[in-house]
Amino acid sequence: MKLQTILMSAAAIALAACTPAAETPAPEVAAPADIAAPTPESGPAAENTTDTLASAPPADATTPAPAATIPAAAPPAPPAAAAGPTKEELANGAAVYARTCAMCHGPTGAGTQMGVGLTAGHEYAVIKEKITKGVVNPGEKMPPMGAALSADDLDDVSKYVEAGLPQ
Repeated sequence: MKLQTILMSAAAIALAACTPAAETPAPEVAAPADIAAPTPESGPAAENTTDTLASAPPADATTPAPAATIPAAAPPAPPAAAAGPTKEELANGAAVYARTCAMCHGPTGAGTQMGVGLTAGHEYAVIKEKITKGVVNPGEKMPPMGAALSADDLDDVSKYVEAGLPQ
């Protein structure tokens, strides 16, 4: 019982120490009289009008204003769309395909037991990556062929496959 009384007294003292005393409100400070309120025509929140955006030289300026302004340059023309592979690129692509790809993918790209069919619509960048790197996804068995081809042969065979292996 004596222990309970001691604990209750200690809790009461601790509670009284943590309770803030009555605070007196801080007196309001009057705004200084020398600060003027902004006028509605100036400041960062002023309405943007043509006369507020113009830059007029000071009244005592001796430099004359420029007679004419330089017009803004026209935006650049959009790049021309790719015209597609040329006949030469397709012919070289067909020759590269015949000597390096047809043994696995078949002469028409229909696929064999060794390689998948290439008749579905494939994008140039994907085809080129696949030829260069070989296995891109787990479970694929395509060997990397990029080192065996010149840059032109790689581009041409990629364009040939993208075009659907035209005959």
